[in-house]
Amino acid sequence: MVITVGSTKGGVGKSTIACNLAVESALAGTKTLLVDADVQGSSLSFRSIREKDDIQAMAITTPTLHKDLKEFERVYGLILIDAGGRESAVFRSAIAACDLLLIPVLPSQYDLWAANDTIKLLQEARTFKDIPAYFVVNQVTNTKIAREAMDAMESFADEAATLESTLFSRTAYKSSILLGKGVSEHEARGKAAQEIKSLYKEIVTKRK
Repeated sequence: MVITVGSTKGGVGKSTIACNLAVESALAGTKTLLVDADVQGSSLSFRSIREKDDIQAMAITTPTLHKDLKEFERVYGLILIDAGGRESAVFRSAIAACDLLLIPVLPSQYDLWAANDTIKLLQEARTFKDIPAYFVVNQVTNTKIAREAMDAMESFADEAATLESTLFSRTAYKSSILLGKGVSEHEARGKAAQEIKSLYKEIVTKRK
């Protein structure tokens, strides 16, 4: 199973979500590969400071990503691609490589407008492959804004539904990444851990 976490817009939390999902997958006993497709290398930096060796990581920043991962799909139970925020050949390849596309979006009008660009690339990829896609509302500051954002995302429902799991703006996400840990390891009983676990469970359900 290959999941791409990506958007054409930067700053929406793609790397944080990808790294945390990789941790959840590893904790569940799944052989997990984290692929950094962004030249900034945020996911690779996370792996470099992670003490546990339960997650494998590599960088592939070429538009042959969808071809290069074929051999790894037989080895890993879950491959997570952290795709850069640019409309590029590499990002197109990351979409073509996945079995499920997860699109992080912030609860702002600018981000909702930017979602159109990601949807257009998804539509292109779907001419060659059926790719389920879901939005995840990230970095929410209050529940009212989250509800408004999810209501606004209904306009994209035919292309990508919005997941019920919502991620709020919490310091635990930043502090855990700096330690090479997922939030469920850093603050096991915290609200951020509950959110990530809920997101992981919802995604697992979608992939069945």
